[in-house]
Amino acid sequence: MTRRLAMFAAALALAACEGVPVRLGTPVKDSAPQGTAREITAESCGFQLLLLIPIAINDRQGRAYRQLEKLAFGDFITDVRVQERWTYAFVGTIYCTSIQAKAVRSSA
Repeated sequence: MTRRLAMFAAALALAACEGVPVRLGTPVKDSAPQGTAREITAESCGFQLLLLIPIAINDRQGRAYRQLEKLAFGDFITDVRVQERWTYAFVGTIYCTSIQAKAVRSSA
């Protein structure tokens, strides 16, 4: 019984560490649009309580990229740069993902 409980606890702990891959940038169909690009930036953070309990940690890249897409207003996203930073807090650690990119107006 104790071994099953330990295996269940280990499986539960490992399942909490799963994240979803994020595809960055706009897929190129024929050719990338040419024109004036503007810089766009988005950031998303999460917290790891007591270095053990993840709170909004695993999906922060996806959340930051969705914000970036909203800022692009449908324009072509290129030259994507990702930066991670972390800061100690009193009872855990704050993790932030910042994504910078260029948005080029699509000529349609």
